Amino acid sequence: MKKKLGTTLEEEVITELKILAAKEDKKLSWLIEEALRQYLERKQGRVVKRTKGRLRASRQVVQAILKEDEFYGA
Repeated sequence: MKKKLGTTLEEEVITELKILAAKEDKKLSWLIEEALRQYLERKQGRVVKRTKGRLRASRQVVQAILKEDEFYGA
């Protein structure tokens, strides 16, 4: 279920988001939600959870793990 959220953003960010949404033929709300989902996934370290520490992993998975903030306790 979707819920309304009120917030304030820099005018420049809003303008850039609107332009991008128009170029990609997407709704502004979809673009913001997608960005927030990607941010949450990165912060929650889902790549590490998904691989469960297995040694067999593609180069892309290993690179994604190394890019995660929590990997080195940052």
